[in-house]
Amino acid sequence: MAVISFDCPNCGAKLQPDDSKRRARCQYCGANFDLPRTTAVPPQHHANAGASPKVVGALLSGLATTVVLGVVAGYFVMSPAGPSSISQALVPTTPGAPAQTPTIGGPPVKADPMRNEADFMWDEVGGPPVIVTIDGKEHVLGRLRVRPDDQLHVAVFAADDGKERYRVGPFGSYGEAYRSTYFSVVGERLFVTDFRGKLKVFELATGKSVQDIALTDRAERFCLLEGTGESPRLYLALVDRRQFLVDAAGPALKEEKLPRACDAQGGWSPRGGDPSLSTSERLRRAPKVEGIDVSGVHLDGALGVARGVKSPGTAYPMAFGFDPASREVRWKSPVPAVDLASVRERDNEQDILAGGRYFATYGEGSEHWHLAALDAKTGDRLWDNKLRSIFAVDWLRGIEATANHVFLVRMSSVEVYDAATGALKATIGDESYDG
Repeated sequence: MAVISFDCPNCGAKLQPDDSKRRARCQYCGANFDLPRTTAVPPQHHANAGASPKVVGALLSGLATTVVLGVVAGYFVMSPAGPSSISQALVPTTPGAPAQTPTIGGPPVKADPMRNEADFMWDEVGGPPVIVTIDGKEHVLGRLRVRPDDQLHVAVFAADDGKERYRVGPFGSYGEAYRSTYFSVVGERLFVTDFRGKLKVFELATGKSVQDIALTDRAERFCLLEGTGESPRLYLALVDRRQFLVDAAGPALKEEKLPRACDAQGGWSPRGGDPSLSTSERLRRAPKVEGIDVSGVHLDGALGVARGVKSPGTAYPMAFGFDPASREVRWKSPVPAVDLASVRERDNEQDILAGGRYFATYGEGSEHWHLAALDAKTGDRLWDNKLRSIFAVDWLRGIEATANHVFLVRMSSVEVYDAATGALKATIGDESYDG
């Protein structure tokens, strides 16, 4: 009898493999599996009652042979057994992590834009992706959960192709370290805290360890202030309420209270304009526009874009551009390019203004996402792409952008898009519901 159903060991859902194919894909969690080869069973022949003496002799000879084979089989049964073809078929084909993950220069993992099988998940809990320039090229830096032991690392990846440059760590398991492992970049230095009460300093370009600084307690947060016309300033707050200014050149710590601007920063800091502005202060920078309930404001020099929803009425995503100095409204437009009746209400919280373009997301139907780009000055639509489907249900967890790339956190991975065309360039991290 042919096997027609397996349980997915990744999520427990039923698999419905196709006998004509060598692989199956779970429709619920997206994991891929090898299928066992089917072996044809030869038809059985039954001897009739009128068998000749030669046939009877052959049957007796076959019976003797069966007894001998039974003894041999019994020997092998008592020996240690290897994995069966069925158990092998239910093991995900994701490559396993090395027995000991190196701290510096980990194995490069090139991201496949359409099908990624990395040994890690992107973990946005430690903070949003940080975009840095190394050797004249953009890279994205973030926290990882590395299999098989769920250890936390911080790694750097090339934006153009998703190739891993290096990773540092481990900084402890996710369970013991997720609330204490933070990272930030100032100049040519990468700073990482760990749950053992250490501030670790690395060279940004290579990941080489520079110095470990002992702290009086675990870290509670980093606060990076930049874009105010001064050099970037990094502050560190500890659980025991001590606060420090981090001297990146030293490196060293100077006890100093966090500025008020740090209180305005949430998990995802305001982007563009004066970072000292609180959310309410930024909202007041936008003019009132009839028919739009504003929920977010982005500022970039002479450009301003406000995000909101239609109000009153069905709350489909809206946006308008304005001059921050004169508060003159330049354009007003729905964010979706599809039939508004198919758009999910209020599903446009992930947006950003960078390089003269306004990037926004919105949901279509019950499971699809779109990423769109509009000219921030004129409101002209530059492109609108329906994103590839990952699972029956997936969610967005953050967005960052430059003039060259858009970095969208989806599930437990980061997708990198070309800012000019919207083309998907890389997927960094293995997509999973565990992230």
